[in-house]
Amino acid sequence: MKRQYTRQEVKELLGALDRQCREAATLAKIAEHEASKHSFGAYREFRDKVGEFQALVILIEQRLRNLADGRSDDLRDQFERLDMVMLALLVRASMRFFFVLSANPILPMGAREIFMVELRSLHDAHEKLNRANYAGKLGPDLNRDLETASLILEEIIDKAPGLLNFRRDD
Repeated sequence: MKRQYTRQEVKELLGALDRQCREAATLAKIAEHEASKHSFGAYREFRDKVGEFQALVILIEQRLRNLADGRSDDLRDQFERLDMVMLALLVRASMRFFFVLSANPILPMGAREIFMVELRSLHDAHEKLNRANYAGKLGPDLNRDLETASLILEEIIDKAPGLLNFRRDD
């Protein structure tokens, strides 16, 4: 039998999700500023925070499915609102960071591999934006920003040096 969760347990996780979202917003601003100084550290911190947020999302989704009293509409609404806020933050922060980065003629070794992961993340965001419960709720600007971020990122990947390849292809 699956474990049942109380509304209070879900509410506590939603509180944590809200904190993660606010912290990510702060880190996104710092990352954009740091990108102009050719620094990736703040963006990596932002992406780590997004990763923590996404892990909490998985936990909350499971708990919402297994809520003891079955009354999850209000909690699900709060959850989806926070998830959409983070989705918008991720897309816009990525677009701004990649835009600043695209002006940099020299990127560090291994940047291509890092940004391939980012491209996957943007693809996942696109998939989520097209889900029935999210579609249209964030407006057409976000879809445009997502497309722009993807295009900029593809351009960066094309010019970014990959990791050294020591394989012999004979």
